[in-house]
Amino acid sequence: MALNLRQKQTSQIIRMLNLNQPPSPSSSAAASTSGEVYKILILDRFCRDILSPLIHVKDLRKHLLETLAAETLRSDSVHRIAKIYDQYLEFVTLEDNLFSLALKDIYVQMNDPSAGEPEIQSIVDKIVGGLFCVLVTLGVVPVIRCAQGGPAAMVAEALDAKIRDHLVTKNNLFSESGGLVSSFQRPVLCLFDRNFELAVGIQHDWSYRPLVHDVLGLRLNRVNVQQGEKGLGAPAMKAYELDWTDSFWVANSWSPFPKVAEEIELQLGKYKQDVEEVNRRTGGSDSGATEFDGTDLIGNTKHLMNAVNSLPELTERKKVIDKHTNIATVLLGEIKGRSLDAYCELENSMLTKMSVDRSALIDLLRGKGTKVDKIRLAITYLLSVETTPQSELEAIEAALRESEVDTCAFQYVKKIKTLNSSLASSMSSASKSNIVDWAEKLYGQSISAVTAGMKNLLSGGRQLALTRTVEALMEGKPNPEVDSYLLLDPRAPRSGSGSQLRGPFKEAIVFMIGGGNYVEYSSLMEMGQRSQPVKHVIYGTTELLNGGEFVEQLTVLGQKMGLGSTGVSPSQ
Repeated sequence: MALNLRQKQTSQIIRMLNLNQPPSPSSSAAASTSGEVYKILILDRFCRDILSPLIHVKDLRKHLLETLAAETLRSDSVHRIAKIYDQYLEFVTLEDNLFSLALKDIYVQMNDPSAGEPEIQSIVDKIVGGLFCVLVTLGVVPVIRCAQGGPAAMVAEALDAKIRDHLVTKNNLFSESGGLVSSFQRPVLCLFDRNFELAVGIQHDWSYRPLVHDVLGLRLNRVNVQQGEKGLGAPAMKAYELDWTDSFWVANSWSPFPKVAEEIELQLGKYKQDVEEVNRRTGGSDSGATEFDGTDLIGNTKHLMNAVNSLPELTERKKVIDKHTNIATVLLGEIKGRSLDAYCELENSMLTKMSVDRSALIDLLRGKGTKVDKIRLAITYLLSVETTPQSELEAIEAALRESEVDTCAFQYVKKIKTLNSSLASSMSSASKSNIVDWAEKLYGQSISAVTAGMKNLLSGGRQLALTRTVEALMEGKPNPEVDSYLLLDPRAPRSGSGSQLRGPFKEAIVFMIGGGNYVEYSSLMEMGQRSQPVKHVIYGTTELLNGGEFVEQLTVLGQKMGLGSTGVSPSQ
């Protein structure tokens, strides 16, 4: 049975709500006969973020949380606390195969030139703690793989040590699920940091789900959408849930936006036909009614009962159609107003062909789009070509200045790229700038890890470097791209080579340090599905970021290094 993180975390939460006992239909009655039992759920923001994608308030009330005795406020009840449990649930599960540690601004913190060893170690400990919780919830001890040096290696080595220390304790959390561990092959945990492939975190995307995340700010599977037209007073906002309970979202969220618009029209047409069919069978109006409220239901008993039974399903379908019609309408307005289709097309062309249509690039930088759209396009240009002629750079920077765009993020990426080129040609001390000294202090000899994204982007067409690397790690065959990767097995003796555990693996947990995104998630899911046999992949990250949010962190780093202009906000 494949690992299902959402299901396992939900089960653990329900168990917690039942005082670490398996839920029972008669638990409420048992509590009332054996004595009063009160439970308090401290719902701070972090706890709310964990629970909201998994359990709704109405579901919480099923687990004895609707009653809180007022007397506890007046009583000294500390002596009545029998046990305190660590539930190891400090992560947010968004889908069966998607999770976030909800750790903010990790990319800035890990790449801050002024960060000292204590600050870096504190960040690593937080990440390790979150990943440990994920592994405990899944009940697995993975084989750990990552590139040598850099944040990923620091996390890998600390996690390996934490699991090893825990495995030698009596009744450890993994031994409780020993049967599960022995029932299928252990997964491989592949750790990466955001610098491995920068462009994916910056570019615009044309698929429905990344667009909703990017344009409308999808968070915790919920999005707030403006109702009505702009400029007509204060806009009313409506919140929509977009998760596994929404069949349209599940079926279409990875489709290109134009296909989604077509599918909405198709679903609406089918709905109208079904409403007319019900009305016809029950003797109701057949004059083209498109709303169905049950008032026209007449006719024989059989057709009447069939119509009554179909009413909830028709009503739910209409709600889903209306939801996605509203979302698509707002998206379409943003696409037209900002020329997002042009940004997607040009960025994809640059990243695929590794060449630039300079005229189209400059025109777009001077045309429609927000300041963030323009800085993202400019950075994508930097990452898409191996060499950047000075004349092109000057023209791009001039166009950004004309649009009053803060160029800190652009200058930061340009600085890193220049550093990468200089390191490739010479490692003499004379070529080292302050950032080189910082990188050596932070990452040791693996200084190339800071700018690995530029190299990865230049190889192998448009397949993401992350997906290609994960596929190679799961196959376990000799491959120059991953042969040098660290291999850590917490269950193996420290002196062992672990060479027998290089694969193949049928399950992987892929974790991105410094911010992940839906584009990578989609690419990994597609890779798993097209593999023969099918591979199962779980994707996690320190936080899910859209392109604008990631650019904000690049801007902060540029400011810390004294680069670019800081007088204009990039968020406009």
